[in-house]
Amino acid sequence: MIPLLLILSFSLAACGNFNKDFQITWGDGRAKILNNANLLTLSLDKASGSGFQSNNEYLFGKIDMQLKLVPGNSAGTVTAYYLSSKGSNWDEIDFEFLGNLSGDPYILHTNVFSQGKGNREQQFYLWFDPTADFHTYSILWNPQRIIFSVDGTPIREFKNSESKGVPFPKNQPMRIYSSLWNADDWATRGGLVKTDWTQAPFTASYRNFNADACIWSSGASSCSSTSPSSTSSSWLSQEMDTTAQEKLASTTTTTLSGSVMLLVSLLVTSLVVVALAAGNLNQHFDITWGDGRAKILNNGELLTLSLDKASGSGFQSKNEFLFGKIDMQLKLVAGNSAGTVTAYYLSSKGSNWDEIDFEFLGNLSGDPYILHTNVFSQGKGNREQQFYLWFDPTADFHTYSILWNPQRIIFSVDGTPIREFKNSESKGVPFPKSQPMRIYSSLWNADDWATRGGLVKTDWTQAPFTASYRNFNADACIWSSGASSCASTSPSSTSSSWLSQEMDTTAQDSLIVVAFAAGNLNQHFDITWGDGRAKILNNGELLTLSLDKASGSGFQSKNEFLFGKIDMQLKLVAGNSAGTVTAYYLSSKGSNWDEIDFEFLGNLSGDPYILHTNVFSQGKGNREQQFYLWFDPTADFHTYSILWNPQRIIFSVDGTPIREFKNSESKGVPFPKNQPMRIYSSLWNADDWATRGGLVKTDWTQAPFTASYRNFNADACIWSSGASSCASTSPSSTSSSWLSQEMDTTAQERLRWVQKNYMIYNYCTDAKRFPQGLPPECSTS
Repeated sequence: MIPLLLILSFSLAACGNFNKDFQITWGDGRAKILNNANLLTLSLDKASGSGFQSNNEYLFGKIDMQLKLVPGNSAGTVTAYYLSSKGSNWDEIDFEFLGNLSGDPYILHTNVFSQGKGNREQQFYLWFDPTADFHTYSILWNPQRIIFSVDGTPIREFKNSESKGVPFPKNQPMRIYSSLWNADDWATRGGLVKTDWTQAPFTASYRNFNADACIWSSGASSCSSTSPSSTSSSWLSQEMDTTAQEKLASTTTTTLSGSVMLLVSLLVTSLVVVALAAGNLNQHFDITWGDGRAKILNNGELLTLSLDKASGSGFQSKNEFLFGKIDMQLKLVAGNSAGTVTAYYLSSKGSNWDEIDFEFLGNLSGDPYILHTNVFSQGKGNREQQFYLWFDPTADFHTYSILWNPQRIIFSVDGTPIREFKNSESKGVPFPKSQPMRIYSSLWNADDWATRGGLVKTDWTQAPFTASYRNFNADACIWSSGASSCASTSPSSTSSSWLSQEMDTTAQDSLIVVAFAAGNLNQHFDITWGDGRAKILNNGELLTLSLDKASGSGFQSKNEFLFGKIDMQLKLVAGNSAGTVTAYYLSSKGSNWDEIDFEFLGNLSGDPYILHTNVFSQGKGNREQQFYLWFDPTADFHTYSILWNPQRIIFSVDGTPIREFKNSESKGVPFPKNQPMRIYSSLWNADDWATRGGLVKTDWTQAPFTASYRNFNADACIWSSGASSCASTSPSSTSSSWLSQEMDTTAQERLRWVQKNYMIYNYCTDAKRFPQGLPPECSTS
């Protein structure tokens, strides 16, 4: 903890010489300091962007900079201007300016990271053209709050909420950074609009830098010796007065919330539902991009999207809708569709958009598609659920439906509901009910992430890839000229049944803890990658993963779990396993995922494996503990267990606990308890880091490397269709002892024995890694 003393001396970096305050860090001449150092410009062309950073680090202050952004068609570009510290648990305060097509406004994206955790985005439209002249963008950062301002008008306040367990940036000094770079895979309309390189070079300009701030140097702050004048230190305790609060409220209302605020009450009493029957797709949709790759055929009965190496394609509905039941039949890209994504979704416009998503993530021939679903409300998503389908979606057409009413959203496939997202506004969760949405669909290349996290790339020799659409039907409320078609008369029971439709929840009302007996691994797991390198043998009693120079392999559980005791017997890669990693873990999905890890780091013959454990919650890990084992894990099978209940996670080997991670939410430490997780395992090459920090490489003359699995058992709560199998009545003492299990005296003694004799790394004792203090859970873990 860096103390704030009442006796301070402030350093003022006056407007002036950029050479004194900044250094250009990258860009090969694309960044320039001009006009006697009164002006700094960053430039971007197809070869590279550019960037700079401050010479000084700061710990609190008021930082001002005038910027003039890239004019004209800036789509795909991002101008980032921010404060950031270093390390894996960094702090950061962000302005990011997301370019757009000529005539469309920039999006000003703000975020705050503390201890490596962000996800605190707020986005704005500006009330002026930020490319026509210079405007002042300011960050006021003191121990109580962070205030983002534009031309002196506050647009966002992020208060210190440490009393609620929320980390706040106050201990790590930060530099100022800025860069201009190409981000056309996501920056403009989610990556649909690409950078137009005929407009390059793109240029952003900077002037009139001012930092009334505490400089950090050689481990000490400049704000530690003499009393500041009221002028130079007013920011140290500054808060927003009434005028500033009113300006913030006005800004938030007009630029953050958007211009459309619709009342849903009109839909409750008097409705007329418009049903758009299946028929001529020309009547319902416009092709929006693709240069002829999207086509409407057969007198409007068929629509196809195509993707080749040059471009994908897409369409959108002519109408906007506010509630309805939307059906479309799709036949997906056949064969090797790895790297491709077919997106079919509803979406509104603006920075606080609503969205309801079907996304079909392609895969290698013979491997299943992943159906990815998500719901966004007011610009916030992170509500992913993913599925395998029970049929081949490329062999024929199947119906994908979205039922959207004020109470719920139901995703269905061929009439079978796969997901329900309920209106939880009573719990403070926004629900899409005020913004009309269009239907969109696109087929595009996403091989940087879509298939196995980007490891498998699109095979362009298989192009063009084609997805087909037919039999569109919308029994829905059309929004036009600021009014809904559902605003005048009561609907017939036929046309409006969807308005109050809900699901039969009888199957969700019973609590049954499901215990999977060890047995047929075909029943419990799907091989997900490896092109034949993963095999289930001996009538389902044995599963093997193999690794050679071309690829590794992996599998995942058919079921998701929310709490349980999971056991698996493993026999690891024998001999010289250096460079290989056998990972066996539980994980949820999404950017704020939870995860519980066993990872076995291979080594040279005769040297021991390292058993690496970690716990992630809400996307934050950095909780590593590592062990040597007291036996040879390659000579025979051994049982590796995870006990996970709401109070603790216990890692065990052959019944001996090696690690306990307790629920420390009372100290502000997130704990994995809300996100269902699947079991995953993979055998892969990690010789860039796994053995002696990457110094020892994989010896491919020893390939193939093989790890073996048997005797799986899960005494656990299965999560399915939004509900747990452990949802209503008390389980028997036999099946649910793990639900409240803790370690008795004997188990605690065995844990201490392992940690004394075999633990080789513990993040909770690594003071050098955490110079500002060990993580709070370390006092109990």
